Amino acid sequence: MKKAILISVTALLLPVSAIAAPPQMAPGLWERTMTMGTNTFTDKECFTPEDVKQSAEEMLRPEGEDMDNCKTSGKWVGNVFHFTSECAVPDMGGSMTTAGTMTFESSSHMVQEARTTSSVDGASQVMTMKIDHKRIGDCPK
Repeated sequence: MKKAILISVTALLLPVSAIAAPPQMAPGLWERTMTMGTNTFTDKECFTPEDVKQSAEEMLRPEGEDMDNCKTSGKWVGNVFHFTSECAVPDMGGSMTTAGTMTFESSSHMVQEARTTSSVDGASQVMTMKIDHKRIGDCPK
């Protein structure tokens, strides 16, 4: 079950640059606050002008061995990117489906929300997450 949660968290922690086409995300230092249940954590990440040029499709492409069995798709509707990800977890006898949105409030603020349903060895679990992304300044030199 830990691996299923890890895959889900990995999918949600895609860099903010995953949603760089319309609208345009501003490069700089971004703070990401993730809430899952009663747990919250915050981290920071620097995005260069090159980082924010990548399309959502490029950034949603599965990476790493934990993501080899995943298929992700999405589409823009105005300033909201709607996405789904379906992953097989064969070594744990299960699967996982995530559906969510990434909403641009502005070029310096984005909110991501997702719901993941996993089934491993016949046991189901549902997890919801919210991630608030905010540009907080320039990248350190």
